[in-house]
Amino acid sequence: MDEELKQSSRLYRSKRDRFIAGVCGGIADYFHIDSNLVRILFVISIFFGGLGIVLYLAAMLIVPENPSEEAQPHQQVRNNTLFWGILLIVIGAILLLKQLHILDYFYIRNLPWSTIWAFFLIAVGIILLISHRRPQSEEGESGEETSGGYQMNIFRSRTDRKIAGVCGGLAQYFNIDSSLIRLGWILATLASAGLGILIYILFIFIFPEESTEQTA
Repeated sequence: MDEELKQSSRLYRSKRDRFIAGVCGGIADYFHIDSNLVRILFVISIFFGGLGIVLYLAAMLIVPENPSEEAQPHQQVRNNTLFWGILLIVIGAILLLKQLHILDYFYIRNLPWSTIWAFFLIAVGIILLISHRRPQSEEGESGEETSGGYQMNIFRSRTDRKIAGVCGGLAQYFNIDSSLIRLGWILATLASAGLGILIYILFIFIFPEESTEQTA
């Protein structure tokens, strides 16, 4: 039972619900929503600087396929008339809004990304200070609560890592899927002209690597 819950809490690419690589189907399974809605959102994001294409390609590399699903080479034919109808309406509406220059106000690169990253750094700094000031009696030797097992210190993960374990460590701390952290980091990095790379390097020096005792 615990293993099933653990499997369902991870983000995977779907082997069954897929048009290309199963990214949208996997995201739909993770958030328990219709996969067609996810596909429409990806199509919409393409019109905002092409970030949807980059994120989809990144998800193909970052997110693993669901090991509990079996591929279906002869999938049942589904009636996708509703999906394609909505998609055509959405694309037409976006093209119309672009012609009217209304979407210029909603372009993702126009967001104040330096300010957003600044608030993110401040939030992480506050978390580190709160973690450091907690009484020793409430923590175990590894910096964790002895009662609930909730990790109060942020570490770079040894087991869940693509580069240096920063995203894996943040995912463990906030108890969310690391693939979502990585995809969000890629999006914010692209939108902020590479500022996320500098923040990542900074976190490599700030966050210690988890010990071998914590991974055991």
